[in-house]
Amino acid sequence: MTDISNTCISWCPAGMGVRSNDGDISLLAIENTEDSSSLPQLPENLTGVQYIYIPLETLLVRHFQFPLKHPRFLDKDILLEELADTAGIEPDEWWLSWQTNTVDDGISGLVFGLKKKNKEDMQNTSPWQGAPLLLVDGWQRLNHCLQDHSDAAVIDMDEEGVFFGVFKQGTWLGMRRLNADMSDKDVCTSIAQQTLWSLQSMGFDAETMPILGHITGDFSVGLTISEENIQADALSELAPRHVINLNLPEPRAKEALNLRHGSWAKRKTSANIQAWYRPALFAAAIVILWLGLTIADNYRLTSKIAAMDASIEQAFHRGLPEQPVIIDALAQLRQAAGGKGIASQSNVSQQLYVISQAFQDTPWEMQSLTIDKAGVSLAGKVSSLDTLNTIKEKLSKFSGQSVRIADTDLKGNEVAFKVRW
Repeated sequence: MTDISNTCISWCPAGMGVRSNDGDISLLAIENTEDSSSLPQLPENLTGVQYIYIPLETLLVRHFQFPLKHPRFLDKDILLEELADTAGIEPDEWWLSWQTNTVDDGISGLVFGLKKKNKEDMQNTSPWQGAPLLLVDGWQRLNHCLQDHSDAAVIDMDEEGVFFGVFKQGTWLGMRRLNADMSDKDVCTSIAQQTLWSLQSMGFDAETMPILGHITGDFSVGLTISEENIQADALSELAPRHVINLNLPEPRAKEALNLRHGSWAKRKTSANIQAWYRPALFAAAIVILWLGLTIADNYRLTSKIAAMDASIEQAFHRGLPEQPVIIDALAQLRQAAGGKGIASQSNVSQQLYVISQAFQDTPWEMQSLTIDKAGVSLAGKVSSLDTLNTIKEKLSKFSGQSVRIADTDLKGNEVAFKVRW
């Protein structure tokens, strides 16, 4: 049997579909097992698998909402703890993937849990391990039906069952699959009623939200809601689940909800590495040049500060020959003369030295700096809150004062900040 290259696969507990590079789709039977989520044996002649659709019903699917200011603050540990409390799972048994969006009260989204036993089997079995994208079929189907619509319930039928979910405020509140013989009118009506109840439990409001997607007339009647709210396309006949899955638009790797992410992401081939070698080398050269210029500027700044401090100390000894310099020479001179004043030259020099020392350890993008009798106010930009906390600790260490973060603003991948001491 010849190899089938550049293939895409759709799998569910009842069967499998394989699409070749020329678009031909083959439907294959798989052996029934006691565990419906166990991996099927894929044909050994499959090579160059582009992506595999994982059946929604074999995954743990839960909605979540947290009072966090940005999705970057969410991690798997927070989700695992939440799922352990609400779904009673054992955290060590699941591999999580999730989608989030910012809402009024924080962040909201869906999390999908893949059993780690299945993950290990995929990692150790060809051609599972060769596929860079492992996608959730229900997620792909329902998002394709939703397109650019806002709040709505979405239903997408096929011969073997129905996908459905509720989308509100830019995020999915729930997603589910029910399997049944949808060609049987009575069964179709019963599944429609169960679907409506599940949608309502997810947050569907029939009076304010439309129903989108693809459904048959019998299913539409079984929903028992106003026809005006049903904006789904009417199907005269149903296609097999895998045929619909494999005829979806080709997923974009950067936009897809991929179960293979983080430490499990597929490594790039040597050809891909070679293609990116020159741009990466050029970028590295720019970074090295920038570091060199920054270090040179810091050296010049440190030299100027040292020269200013030396001249101030000489003036101090001429004015107060019997006293040692403790911290601020010019301030001591003014105190000895009984005078008070605004920020001294020495204090400015001292604070610049503090800033340069901290900057040398942990660089940041400087935006503004004010030094007066009230203290120091410094504004800049860094890449993360962890870097900002490190800068705060360094400034406190070198200044010997308590440094406080006066303001922060998250913008994309940057954190704008202002600190005072």
